[in-house]
Amino acid sequence: MPDAGTASLNAEFGRLAAARKIMAVRGYTGSLAEDRLNAERWIARFGGAVDPGDGATVEAGEQGVTVRPAREAADSPWVVYVHGGGMVHYSTTVFQPFLRTLANALGAPVEAFDYLKAPEHTVEESVERLAGHIASRCRSLTDRPVVLAGDSVGGLLALYLGLRVLPGVFSRLVLVYPVLDLRTERPSYRVFGEGHFLDRDAMRLFTSFLEPFFSARDFDPMNLPESDLARLPDCSIVTAGCDVLRDEGLAWAELMAVRSPGLRHLHFPDLPHDFCLYAGRLASAGSAVAEIARTAFPLSAPPRTERGRP
Repeated sequence: MPDAGTASLNAEFGRLAAARKIMAVRGYTGSLAEDRLNAERWIARFGGAVDPGDGATVEAGEQGVTVRPAREAADSPWVVYVHGGGMVHYSTTVFQPFLRTLANALGAPVEAFDYLKAPEHTVEESVERLAGHIASRCRSLTDRPVVLAGDSVGGLLALYLGLRVLPGVFSRLVLVYPVLDLRTERPSYRVFGEGHFLDRDAMRLFTSFLEPFFSARDFDPMNLPESDLARLPDCSIVTAGCDVLRDEGLAWAELMAVRSPGLRHLHFPDLPHDFCLYAGRLASAGSAVAEIARTAFPLSAPPRTERGRP
């Protein structure tokens, strides 16, 4: 397992974190409307904009977007992506620059769905509607494998959908700095709880919405029963070393390495949560996304790695 000791932020993200502190941008203010606006403004300004010269094309639908790469590989899978944001923040519009980068890096279409946000809607409403859209899409994709991926809470949702709602549908799950433990705050909550792009207090708010839903369904990624493990498709997990979610991701990877030997684990020790959203602006994030595309998504077995260094 990668070293779980205290990590230092990559220099690029360190400068960005310092600027964020000077600008007094808070990840959690207590006002949901203000937090949402701050989050979207920050990513729009510092995460990178759509590059119209990248060759990717975007097909907008009622429930999300499909991004097609400039060059699509003949044997590419169809990637379904569930975006992060705690089920509270963000949208496929905010994620579009990253989705374009990912599609081009994979040479594969990437389809991302918007979902209902908490607390205006219950997690149950959101998950049921999201599952319906994904199931409908998968029924139409009979000629190619489907990979289900997601970051942060999207990783948790991908795991839940792949095991409990649509078992046997996906050729691979890809979990990017996922939420995996809704019951325990591990040491990384203390070490990286402020100033690392996902604050501890914001995560606690997200957990307050998420935990009742998953507890009611007895779904705990840290303690999956054999029935769930039997349904687990090939799986990849990406962890970030400067992230409040670091320790649960590392613990899950270590646990699943024993229970699911085909697991691929890619760790970026000096990157923070949400680093993928900065792939169009920061070289370290762009290199990390390229490594994720090379290692975490391919259906054929790449060289096994547990450490990526952007």
